[in-house]
Amino acid sequence: MQIATIGPWVQTRLRVLLVAILLAGILHILATLAAPRLAGNTPVARLAPMAPLHKFLVHPPLAPQNQPLAFMAPDMRYAMCRYDTAKGPVLVSARLPGRGWALALYTPEGDNFYTAVGQEAQSTDITLQLEPIADRFLGLTPEARGRASEATASLSLTTGKGLVVVRGPDRGLAFAAETEAALKRANCTSKPF
Repeated sequence: MQIATIGPWVQTRLRVLLVAILLAGILHILATLAAPRLAGNTPVARLAPMAPLHKFLVHPPLAPQNQPLAFMAPDMRYAMCRYDTAKGPVLVSARLPGRGWALALYTPEGDNFYTAVGQEAQSTDITLQLEPIADRFLGLTPEARGRASEATASLSLTTGKGLVVVRGPDRGLAFAAETEAALKRANCTSKPF
């Protein structure tokens, strides 16, 4: 029995088909990665009218008609702060009372670049100083001034604007006041140069 060989025109068509599939896959991946950057209405832009700069806004419990951003979990409560480091570093502090609590930082496009989560059966205190990456002098360090170091973690940002989100579990009406108070304790302030 003789096995038929594939003719050169079939080989050429198979190669063209494989190249077309490969190029379509690459184009799909590039379009998927570019879509958030090409979207006209970013999360930070959507929150700008309702959320003041450098101040946490505690959102009421979520419902379909009052969801400020897409894909927010309905079993969570949120506090959000828009920040801008153009006029100086921004100090962010929050207490995460336990499991289920989180603090997250987002770029204006909605990309998450930092997250801290609460721990089981203990409070987690977070204090961050958000600084722009620049060649500016941000002042002398405490050590250079002869003082003890201030233990503030510092994050250098590639983008000067963004969003800080503190979220905690919505455990029902019995714990609503406790959850709201924990969200209101979060602080986001600008520190001038």
